[in-house]
Amino acid sequence: MTPKLPQSLLIGGAGLSIGILLLDVVHHATGDGLFYALIAGSVGALGWWLQKPAPPAESLERLPIDTSVVQKALSEAEQVITQLRTEATEPETKDGEAVLPEVSDLHAQIAQIMAGMQREQIRLAVVGGKGSGKTSLIQKLQTGWNTPRMVLITETPSFAGTSEVGLAAEAQALERANTADLVLFLVTGDITDSELALLKQLAKRKRALLLFNKQDQVLPDERQILLNSLRSRVSEFLAPADVVAIAAVPNPIKVRQLQRDGSAKEWLEDQPAQIAPLIERLDEILEQESDRLVLTSSFGDARNLKSKAQQTLNGIRRNRATPILEKYQWIAAASAFASPLPTLDMVATAAINAQMVVELGKVYKQQFSLQQAQKVAVEIGSLMLKFGVVELSTQAIATLFKTNAVTYVAGGAVQGVSAAYLTRLAGLSLIEYFNTQEPTLAMTDASPLAIDRVSQILRSVFQNNQRQNMLKEFVRQAIGQILTKPAQAPPTEPSLQPLEPIPVENQLPVSTAEPLQIPLPEAKLVEKEEIRIPLASPELESSRLTIN
Repeated sequence: MTPKLPQSLLIGGAGLSIGILLLDVVHHATGDGLFYALIAGSVGALGWWLQKPAPPAESLERLPIDTSVVQKALSEAEQVITQLRTEATEPETKDGEAVLPEVSDLHAQIAQIMAGMQREQIRLAVVGGKGSGKTSLIQKLQTGWNTPRMVLITETPSFAGTSEVGLAAEAQALERANTADLVLFLVTGDITDSELALLKQLAKRKRALLLFNKQDQVLPDERQILLNSLRSRVSEFLAPADVVAIAAVPNPIKVRQLQRDGSAKEWLEDQPAQIAPLIERLDEILEQESDRLVLTSSFGDARNLKSKAQQTLNGIRRNRATPILEKYQWIAAASAFASPLPTLDMVATAAINAQMVVELGKVYKQQFSLQQAQKVAVEIGSLMLKFGVVELSTQAIATLFKTNAVTYVAGGAVQGVSAAYLTRLAGLSLIEYFNTQEPTLAMTDASPLAIDRVSQILRSVFQNNQRQNMLKEFVRQAIGQILTKPAQAPPTEPSLQPLEPIPVENQLPVSTAEPLQIPLPEAKLVEKEEIRIPLASPELESSRLTIN
């Protein structure tokens, strides 16, 4: 049989053949001299294109921002705040009145941002690590910089290292810098990876300059090399003119003077600050971009305000969604425990999860049809199988049953607890997914899920909920549910109507005087047109299952 060549090889060969044919045609049409001149010119143009520096990436302050853009952002924030007030006062919301003072404060901030759009003062923040010379630079700017515009200069906390204190200081520095219009970021040499990450984060939101301070401490022939290296490392988000070398407080130099008697007199002589290039660049920015700097900050404040309102709104919705999640996880537990088969009935579980999706969607203003909800449940279940969540969860739960000694239960309890746990993971993933989306402010038809995003969230939720203590407590609660009020196994064609919740208050005692014996029906294989996922090996059916 003739071997099949890779598609890339076929395309490359065809392209090469066509290119050679075109070169031959051009050669015959132009002659040797002109042909080789064209080749040399093409090679030169290609070399120039490869060597030219990449343009700085477009950051937030480079985007077109005017008064209308800021007003639109404020309008969006106000809509979220209004929805927050509405849902906080609904009867279904517990302790919603506690949120109302925050809602009033958010409304007040809208007026503050609108007033700030007209301010004349420019806010400048100086950021840098310990010993970078922030205080000295501020003093030199306050005494040596004459600007026609009022400028308020603030110093942020110093950050250093990866210790808890250093990270806290870095967070404070970032928070204060985000309130400024223009940021001066100081380094005293080559920028570190952590400093580069922080500067890049700031440059996405604020107009920023990178200052190479204490340049006098570097040999003259090395200064330009280091400056070029800094410009190269930040070229993705800063223009070369925004990387400036300075010396706020240069080291004094030793002066030696020969006296008439032949002796020599030496002393240290202070040097003037070398900040003229910085002042020149600041004057250019203030002359050309002052109004834009203010509007950019106002736009960022409006977006932050909307984000705060969204987080509070998501908190209210999460509190309303949690009881729904708990109701359906216990329904899934009781249904799986009542089944006579040592497998998880995926038809019944999918029906339960689909109804949970419908109710969670209502909380987040997403109108799911039953068909859409079933599809979502199947998609999440498929992801669990793909990532091994089903197998890993069941093994962990079965291990907890084996290693504790309070009560005897059969393999059905493993199935029940596993069904509850998987339902909980599905519900938590869906809640987190809704929280990461743009908040829906009115009931609307649900959009298809972004599976890639759901996959990431499912992995994170699973990792956060597989801790030993958390899983052990969940197993204890689940056993209390399925033993106090077991449910009947769902029919082959389950209804998607809401099921009655299983009471949570009837918990299994932590300890009993005598072990509780639970008789189990003999496991039989029943032929059905159903999909089943094995959750426990056969030997677990007769294992001693215990919970502390």
